[in-house]
Amino acid sequence: MSGPVLAPPAAAGAWPQSKGEGLIIITSLVDRADHAYDNDRQRRDDGYFHKDETAAFIEYGVNARDTLVARIAWQDVRRLRDASYDQAQGLSASEIGWRRRLWQGERLVLSAQMAALIPGQGENVSNQAFGSGDMAADLRGLVGRSFGERGFAEAQLAWRWRDGPWLDEARFDLTAGWRLTERWQVLAQSFSVWSVETDRVGARSYDQHKLQLSISRDLGRQTVQIGGSITPSGRNAIEQRALFMSVWRRF
Repeated sequence: MSGPVLAPPAAAGAWPQSKGEGLIIITSLVDRADHAYDNDRQRRDDGYFHKDETAAFIEYGVNARDTLVARIAWQDVRRLRDASYDQAQGLSASEIGWRRRLWQGERLVLSAQMAALIPGQGENVSNQAFGSGDMAADLRGLVGRSFGERGFAEAQLAWRWRDGPWLDEARFDLTAGWRLTERWQVLAQSFSVWSVETDRVGARSYDQHKLQLSISRDLGRQTVQIGGSITPSGRNAIEQRALFMSVWRRF
């Protein structure tokens, strides 16, 4: 089979798009924080963080094995911490990449993806002033498994190299989806990031772990998805809480 019948969302990227077909997802997100995790993983007051974002994610099947991926996001972000105020309005880091299916069985698929990240005026690097950051490259392996017509699970393991003084990162994302009915689907996801280098001047090591739950409904070739996320754990990272709505359309 070419992929699970339930057509997993962009987060389940192990499955390739069919040749000449694609997916576009428009997401509006409201993200807030007024606490952070310190170096000892203790939760403490930390001023405030406000982010309003509209992002577009695109996948396009170049052939049966290769899929082009891209993401661009417009942000309005504000941060007050230790009497220091930072604000930006504009693009965050944009991404363009290439994913290749390496192997596919009846229910299992293995893929690899390389992407380049281009810095913008907004968030580019965790814990840094808006607009900070240089070019970055992301290499990841993806494995996905479908469970008949009702469910799927997927894992992504990535290494992100950053130019300049910024710390490289390891990332691990998990997604599980289950179709409640023919049109309704529930998704549970986790997103983890760890810096993999020691502290540098102006760049402290960190990690952050997010949990996300959402529900989606198919409307013909379109799907509407709503959900939220929390940050239950971290180190030198803010405790973010977010709500989002996505509209994704296959073409």
